[in-house]
Amino acid sequence: MTQTAAVVNVRVNRNVKNDIEKLYESLGMNISTAVNMFFMQCLMEQGLPYQPKLKHKHITLKARLKDFNGDYKTVEWDTGEPVGREVF
Repeated sequence: MTQTAAVVNVRVNRNVKNDIEKLYESLGMNISTAVNMFFMQCLMEQGLPYQPKLKHKHITLKARLKDFNGDYKTVEWDTGEPVGREVF
């Protein structure tokens, strides 16, 4: 079975486009390849391949650890910021 290509037009800020082209070029691909990879991942996940969420500013470490039940043995949180400070 031969697959035919379809065209998808997307409007994006020119600076974002230029920056993303440079990023993808450094990864050895172009925007078309990256978008195809994104679409294929969406199909495999049957949804977005990441969880969309709003960032909340000024969330304290105490609030972030409210439901934490394990043993965290490093001096840094996943953002690289020292534990004990507000992360965002």
